[in-house]
Amino acid sequence: MEQIYNSDKPIDDKNKDRFNRNKFSSRISQTIINRKSDEGLVIGLYGVWGEGKTSVLNMIQNDLEEKDDIFVVKFNPWRFKDEDSLILNFLKNISIVLDRDLNNAKEKFGGFIKKYGIGVGVGVLNIDLTKIGEALSDTELEKLKDRVNAFLKESKKKIVIIIDDIDRLDKQELFSLFKLIKLTGDFSNTYYILSFDDEMVASAIGERYASGDKLSGYNFLEKIIQVPLRIPQAQSQDLLNYTFELLNNAFSENQLDLQTEEAQKIGSLISQNILPRIKTPRLAIRYANSLSFLIPLLKGEVNNSDLILFEGIKIFYPEYYEFIKNYPTYFIESYYGYRDSKDNAKAEELKKELEKISSSYSNNDKKAIENLLKELFPYTKEVFENYSFSNGDIRWEKEKRIVSPKYFNRYFVYSVLNDEISDVYFDEYIKSLTAKSFEELSKETLEIIKRIGPNDFLSKISFYEEKLNWDEKKCLVNLIADSQDQFEGMKGGTFMFGFHNPRKEAGRFIARMLQSQNDENEKLILAQSLLKINIPFTFSSELMWWFKYGKTNGIPTFIGSDLQKLEREFIERILEEASLDNSNIFIKFEISIFAVLDYWYDYDKDQVYQYFEKNLLENNKNISRDIINALTSTIYSSSNPEPYKVDFKKDSYELLKKYYDVDKLYDALMANYKEEIEEATVQFFDMDEGQTEYNAMRQFVHWYNEDKNNLIEDNNQ
Repeated sequence: MEQIYNSDKPIDDKNKDRFNRNKFSSRISQTIINRKSDEGLVIGLYGVWGEGKTSVLNMIQNDLEEKDDIFVVKFNPWRFKDEDSLILNFLKNISIVLDRDLNNAKEKFGGFIKKYGIGVGVGVLNIDLTKIGEALSDTELEKLKDRVNAFLKESKKKIVIIIDDIDRLDKQELFSLFKLIKLTGDFSNTYYILSFDDEMVASAIGERYASGDKLSGYNFLEKIIQVPLRIPQAQSQDLLNYTFELLNNAFSENQLDLQTEEAQKIGSLISQNILPRIKTPRLAIRYANSLSFLIPLLKGEVNNSDLILFEGIKIFYPEYYEFIKNYPTYFIESYYGYRDSKDNAKAEELKKELEKISSSYSNNDKKAIENLLKELFPYTKEVFENYSFSNGDIRWEKEKRIVSPKYFNRYFVYSVLNDEISDVYFDEYIKSLTAKSFEELSKETLEIIKRIGPNDFLSKISFYEEKLNWDEKKCLVNLIADSQDQFEGMKGGTFMFGFHNPRKEAGRFIARMLQSQNDENEKLILAQSLLKINIPFTFSSELMWWFKYGKTNGIPTFIGSDLQKLEREFIERILEEASLDNSNIFIKFEISIFAVLDYWYDYDKDQVYQYFEKNLLENNKNISRDIINALTSTIYSSSNPEPYKVDFKKDSYELLKKYYDVDKLYDALMANYKEEIEEATVQFFDMDEGQTEYNAMRQFVHWYNEDKNNLIEDNNQ
C-alpha cells in the first residue's frame, strides 16, 4: 500500500520532473560545465517555499556529478551555531573535496591561530563580526585564501558549492553567510548556487543597510549575486494534474468513493476556485495531506464534497475559515424570517465583514471564495443573489452538509460530539435490524434515544426510509412502540402542541411506514398490534389519530373497512382496560376522553349512548360526576408544572348532547348534587385556575338552562 501522506520530498531524478524544470536546471548545469573562465561565479536561485528549488538543485547536481572535472559541495549553513564555525567548516568542506587538509601538520594555522585565539577543537574567534571582517583581511588570512586558491588551480577542477535553505537562517546568520560568500566568492574555478526566497531574505538583510527596507536588501544581494535566476512557475495544468493525482490517491487510500456527477462537480469547483491559490507543489501536497488526515476521522460523518471544499477554504482562504468558525449564524441560518421578510440589516453586515476580510485578496480570489461560500452555505445566496430557501434544513441535514446546524461543528472539531451519535455507527444499527434479536435491538435503541433525543432519532431514521425493506420498517415500528415512554409529548387537554412533539412525530413516522406497504393485510396486522392493551394507551391513542386522520402525501393511512376494524380494535381495547380495575372510561381515560368518544361515536354511536345509559343506571351518582369532570377541560402548561381544570365549556355541553340525552344527565346531577349545585352562583374562569368539581356541575346546568330557554324562545317564534 502506498503512503497516505506525501512527504514533500524533493525529486532527485529528472525523470520524476512533473513541472518542466528539467530544461531550466540543465541550462544552469551546462553553463557551469561549458564555461571557460576560471573566475568565480555566484548564481542565485529564487523562489518561494515549496516551489521546487531543492528539486532543481538536485537535478543540477546530478548533471554536474557526471563530469570528472567538477566537484560538488553541498553546504548547509544552518547546521552551525555561530560565524566562526560557519567559516571554518566552509573552508574545511572545500579542502575535503579536494582531498587536502587545510591544517597541515607543521602549521596548524600557525600564527593565524595564535593571533586570533582559535584553539583547534575548542572553539571560535572570540570577537565581534566587525573584528572578523578585519581579521579576514589580515596578511595571514590572505595567505590562507591563497593556499585554498592554489589548491583549486592545482586541481584544474571546478568546485560547485550548493547552499540551500538560506531563507531558514535568522538575520544574524544570513549576514554571516553573505559576508563569507563575499569574501570567498573570488576563488578560482568556484561556483556558488544559492537557493532562497529572495523577498524574505531581502527583507531580513535590508534591515542592516541604508534605509533598512526590502529594497536595501535587494541592493545588497545585487553586489553578491552575479546571476539571479527565478525558478520557473509551475504551469496551472501541471499543478491541476498533480493536485488531482494527490487527491485521488488520498481518496483511494481511504476508500472514499465519489459518484461521477459529484466528482465532476467537485473537480470543477477546485479547478476554478482553489487551484488559483495553489501556487506551488508544496501547497498541493499540504491540501492532500490534510484531507488524508481528516477523511478517516470524518468518513461517513459529514458530507464528503463539503469536507473537500471546506478544507480548501481552511488552507487557501484562512481568514474566511476563521470568520465562518466564529460567526456561524451568517452561514447556517436563513436571511428570511416571518412571512418571508428579509433581514436586510444582517445581509449588509455580512457583506461588510467579508469586504474587510477580502482587502488583501485579488478580485479573482474574491470571486472564487464567494463561489465556494455559495456552494457550501446556500443561505449566502440570499445575500449575494435573489434566492430564498425553504425547508432546506431537512435536505441538508440528510446530506450531512456543513450548512446544517446539526453538522456544522463536526467540520471544526473533527469528531462526533458527546450529545451526538456517529452516522457510521447508525448505519451499522440500521443494517442490524434483521440480524440481531429484538431484545438486543430494544436495548440499543433505548441507549441511542437517551443519548440524542427522540426527535433526532426519528430524524436520522427518516433518512433511511426509502432504502428500508418491509421487515426493517416493521422492526423499527415495533422498536419505537417498545420505547414509547421516550416519546413523551406535551400532555393532552386544552393545549396540544404538535410541532416537534416527540409522540406526534413518532405517530407520523409509523403512519409513513405503514403507508409504504402495498400489502393491505400486512399493513392492517401491524397496525392492529399497535392498538393492543400491551401498548400504553397514550401511545396507541396517538397512533389511532394517525390511522384515522393522518395522511402521507395527501393519501389517508387507512380507509373503509380496514379503518373500521382498527376503530373496533381500539374501542375493545379501551373497554377492556377500563374494566380491569372496575373503572369507567371517564376516569380511566380522562385525559383523552374527547378523542375516545369521537372515535367511538364514529364507529358506533348507539354503543356510545348505551354505555352512558348503562353506567348511569348502575352508578347514578358517581358516573354523573365523572362525566362532568372528564369533559371539563384540563390545561397542561409549560409555565405551570401541575395541570388544572378550567371551565366546562359550551363546546363540551354540545358534545354531550351529541353522545347522550342531556336531560337524563341533568336529572341525575340534580338528583344527587342539587344542594351543592344551588348553594353558590356559577363562576367562569376562562383559562385561570379556581375551578371546582361542583362549579363545573353549575356550569353544565348553566348551559343546560340556556339551551332550554333558547328552545322555548324558538318554539314561541
